[in-house]
Amino acid sequence: MANTAINSEKNNSFNFWLAAGLLAVITVLSLTRDIDRPFCGLHSWAEASTAWVARAHVKYGFGYTKGVCTWAVGNPPPETPTRYWDHPQLSNILVSLLMRVTGTGERTIRIYRAGLSALGLLIFVKLVRKLTDDTTALLAGLFIVIFPLVQYFGMEGWLMPLGFLSFWYYIAVLEKSEDKTSKLSANHIGLALCIFFNMLFGWSGFFFAMAIGVHYVFRCLFRKKYPNKLLLAILILAPATGLLINFTVMAAGYSWNIQKIVDLYKWRSAKGEMPEFLWGKWFAKFWEHALTNFTLPVLLLVIGYLTLGQLFIWTNTEKKEDTSSQTSRKFPYFWLFLMPWVFQLLILRGCLWRHQSWEAPMMSFMAIATALSVLIIKDQLSKINHKLSSIVMIFLISFLVLICLNGGNDYYSIQWQPLSKINMFKTLNQAIPSDKSLLSFEDLIVNQHPSKGGFYRPEYAYYLDREVVQATSPEEIQKYASTGQYPYYLIPNVPQLSQLITPLREKYPLFKYIPGDPGERKNGKFVKAGMPPYLILDLQQSGAIPENTKKQKFDPKSELQ
Repeated sequence: MANTAINSEKNNSFNFWLAAGLLAVITVLSLTRDIDRPFCGLHSWAEASTAWVARAHVKYGFGYTKGVCTWAVGNPPPETPTRYWDHPQLSNILVSLLMRVTGTGERTIRIYRAGLSALGLLIFVKLVRKLTDDTTALLAGLFIVIFPLVQYFGMEGWLMPLGFLSFWYYIAVLEKSEDKTSKLSANHIGLALCIFFNMLFGWSGFFFAMAIGVHYVFRCLFRKKYPNKLLLAILILAPATGLLINFTVMAAGYSWNIQKIVDLYKWRSAKGEMPEFLWGKWFAKFWEHALTNFTLPVLLLVIGYLTLGQLFIWTNTEKKEDTSSQTSRKFPYFWLFLMPWVFQLLILRGCLWRHQSWEAPMMSFMAIATALSVLIIKDQLSKINHKLSSIVMIFLISFLVLICLNGGNDYYSIQWQPLSKINMFKTLNQAIPSDKSLLSFEDLIVNQHPSKGGFYRPEYAYYLDREVVQATSPEEIQKYASTGQYPYYLIPNVPQLSQLITPLREKYPLFKYIPGDPGERKNGKFVKAGMPPYLILDLQQSGAIPENTKKQKFDPKSELQ
């Protein structure tokens, strides 16, 4: 009998990890979808930024970049490049190491993200299995995989794998050493390392550390116990050390101008990229993102679980029907899973406006609550008819999968940058030698906030990979053209610039005409960005155009290569 029980347990464990492995494969397939697609989709800014700075590490070496995010283009690069200090640096270094194996193309970013997301998924289902049961864990794993947020953005790099693992070690410490005199163990070391490195990979790691610390303090208060000194020290020192390293690097990069860091925090903790901060608009944006990140049916199930579902759980407990299966319908460590995303969204609330991915810490909470909601529905229907409950559960899960997959398709269809514009920069990259520069009517620079300073739009810099100098008058253009450093001039072909375009066309031949793109909106909502048509003029060949050509009406669609 004992051997039978052991074999049965081994089979269950094998089947569980087989199913979990399948979910991990689905995660990888989802995030490597069209793996070489250009950085022009939703949040292409972030993707291209990571690829750009990681490529700089590979292309120019750590001796040049100093191991920090470096905005450099061309070859040779600028002697004094612009560096980006606002984010922890470790993740970009690891991406650059992967690039040495898989290349500096778009696929490296997708491989990196997919691998970490698969790891995060396996840690997540292991954690939920520990807290509930196999069914709840796999169901929550399925939901977290199919959320449109995860289908497109993944699990936010190292944030979720290390965040879930820190939860695992924290809970293990609580279970094994509640007394004040507990000794240092592998769980303590694992907890400290996860918290520390999560801080070095991204600012969001702080909110996981904060959630664990607050959870532990309140746990001690409610139980009227003194905190364990060792655990409390870890929960203070690990995140504090990570923060100290991040802020020291950041402050040094800003020449110890601490006020720039303060200004940046004030900006991100208040209005962000909006003219002003209004709570009504903020909550509306939070709900708007949640609808697309998780879909409406999932949100309704979660709301139902947190309200009506609690009534069923309480009723079963009162009736002493609290069996193991019913107990698993309670949300384990509810506050621990709730706090990371609440802290993140409220403390840096200015980040939400244009960042759907800022709701990423919600994914574990939403997945577990959705799974428990579905299982409560099954429990209640089982009291009527077991077959009916199974049919409804299959239908409900299938419906959620389909609607989430559709939401993922919607995310992949959004384009922040016109593909024709990306191709235009690829064309210029091939035409301009790496030691030459582009002369342009537009400077191609963005200025988010004074504390950040201006820098090339990452998508443009990644594909153009050349210095850009702005010139807006015929005299300036002719002056720069005479140096031989600027083979081509880029200008939007719009009526407002006709007085500048006309004399330029008389002096410089057309290298290429880039058609415009009207963009796309669906049901009044943004889908694809548009752009005006562009002209690329060849500054290497100057001189008056023949008389008969002058008299002809200029046709911008003609390409004179």
